[in-house]
Amino acid sequence: MKNLFAECRNYLRLGVLAQAAACLLTASAIAGAGVLPAAAQTPEMETVQMYIGETAYAGRSILYEDTTYIELGEFTAELNVCRRSWDNVTETAFYAGDGIAMTVTDGLPYFVANKRYLWCENGVFADESGVYVPLRAAAKALGADVEWDAETFSARVIPGTAPILSGDQFYIQDEVYWLSRIIHAEAGVEPFLGQIAVGNVVLNRVRSEIFPDNIYAVIFDREYGVQFTPIANGTIYNTPDAEAIAAAKLCLEGYSISHEILYFLNASLAENFWVPNNRPYVMTISGHDFYS
Repeated sequence: MKNLFAECRNYLRLGVLAQAAACLLTASAIAGAGVLPAAAQTPEMETVQMYIGETAYAGRSILYEDTTYIELGEFTAELNVCRRSWDNVTETAFYAGDGIAMTVTDGLPYFVANKRYLWCENGVFADESGVYVPLRAAAKALGADVEWDAETFSARVIPGTAPILSGDQFYIQDEVYWLSRIIHAEAGVEPFLGQIAVGNVVLNRVRSEIFPDNIYAVIFDREYGVQFTPIANGTIYNTPDAEAIAAAKLCLEGYSISHEILYFLNASLAENFWVPNNRPYVMTISGHDFYS
């Protein structure tokens, strides 16, 4: 993977964006840990015409897996003057500007803006020479909107009045506290998408008429017996790691693998098979089967 990233960086320095896009796809497929297909194809690079308001955008914008990606430094320069620094050890870029602070780590399926976790379906690509993230996520971070014109194959960015609201104001701490704990206790050894799926189950139950209407009540629901094993064995009180907290915040931002799933179990460990015997199967992620 490191060799692939290094090759991409060399192409970027030479300005050969077609080769960079191809490397980006292959490297991200390996780094995405379930986010991207295991076997990535190498598409021909397509550029996207972009506008900031009515002005043509001169920065780099490419189509990657049906998503418009931009180089974040160039994009922020158009909307918000940002200082940038780079940490070689963690392969993380830091941006700081008027009302905005962003952290982008190479290979992750999200980046952080003002302590908000923004999902990037196909991952992010970052090094000391450039940082590529999806246009819509970057625009959201900076408080802008994006309009897509399929006929002209172009994107128009409508600048906003302020960057994204801080996570300190957006997230309800009690929700993060309990959602991250159930994710960690139920899926701490699962891949990241498996952790998000467990969070989706909890939030789908909150929205369902047949379950309680808040996260705490769903987790501790005992109407038909204990709903989640960690409530019975006490692991719900274990301290979640950073990955579980990130998964919880992404779920609270609205990212969902499935709005259908309401139940899950590990068939190799389960003692009660009411769920697979009575509920429609939806999908499997690693050790967990999910049902609607």
